[in-house]
Amino acid sequence: MSDYEIRVKGRLEGDHWSQWFGGLTVTPGNDETILRGPVIDQAALFGVLNVIRDLGLTLIALYQINT
Repeated sequence: MSDYEIRVKGRLEGDHWSQWFGGLTVTPGNDETILRGPVIDQAALFGVLNVIRDLGLTLIALYQINT
């Protein structure tokens, strides 16, 4: 399991978004949203990325966080 930070363009507000992204913490900013938290494996990471694609969001950055 690894922690990730994923930045997408646009502002996602509301608590319900966390469920869409596998329980990642969703933090809206000015012009982007930060998704952050543990991802169990690579398949789960691809699942999150597929949701981003399916929602038509633009991926800005993906970082693996060393903890």
